[in-house]
Amino acid sequence: MLTAYYYYPVPVSLTEDEREKYLELTTKIRKGVQRDKHGNIKFTEQAKMLLIKRARLVAGAEEKISILREQIEPFKDDNQILIYCGATTMRDADYREGVPSAEEARQIDVVTKMLGIELGMRVSKFTSEESASERELLKKNFAEGKHLQALVAIRCLDEGVNIPSIRTAFILASSTNPKEYVQRRGRVLRKSSGKKHAVIFDFITLPVPLDGVEDFDSEIIGSLKSLAKRELARLKTFAADAENPFESDSLMVEIQDAYDIELQEEDEDYV
Repeated sequence: MLTAYYYYPVPVSLTEDEREKYLELTTKIRKGVQRDKHGNIKFTEQAKMLLIKRARLVAGAEEKISILREQIEPFKDDNQILIYCGATTMRDADYREGVPSAEEARQIDVVTKMLGIELGMRVSKFTSEESASERELLKKNFAEGKHLQALVAIRCLDEGVNIPSIRTAFILASSTNPKEYVQRRGRVLRKSSGKKHAVIFDFITLPVPLDGVEDFDSEIIGSLKSLAKRELARLKTFAADAENPFESDSLMVEIQDAYDIELQEEDEDYV
């Protein structure tokens, strides 16, 4: 049912300010963690909102924009390109149809401007704000590739939108929920006439650059480790089913070694 794909993980890291905010949010989230009588982790409503805020912080990491420019440069004359922004999903407590979060709106505007003005690409936004008829026209033009090269989208991969002509996807922000990110990948891999395979560039967001982890004490790295573990889990899942799984091996080993992540280590459910 799905086409083959090539997978290229792209490591990026949080800035110093973003890292401090991440640590602050993590401390608050941990205060809202409870366990039921079976030992399962439960979050208070406040903690759930803080989890969403933290996910948006990671999704909107500043470094993603400059790295995207480097990565997409070789594709600036290609067609059927999707750039996927935003961490919000319809399951989030504060999700509102047609109203992207401030972080999502900021990132999609910056990306659209960079592609359209700096690189001279024919690009359009694809969000909940467009009407059904506008979306259909965008999909038609996108598939033809004459008047539109790239779509900069948020949420569409969660909303049942089918854009089978996607050939190359740059995923700037991805859910850490396995069911969600596998579903999003599946929408990129829909079969289409003349589409032999897809290419996925997945931005792997690390709290600290791999060559800088040893500069932090173990307590701080311990508080940041869960992000590296969740990103590593997605990397492994996507690489395993790709046509080029071995190209991700070195990065996986680097992340595991830098953050001292055991292969069978249990995750603390987003904490």
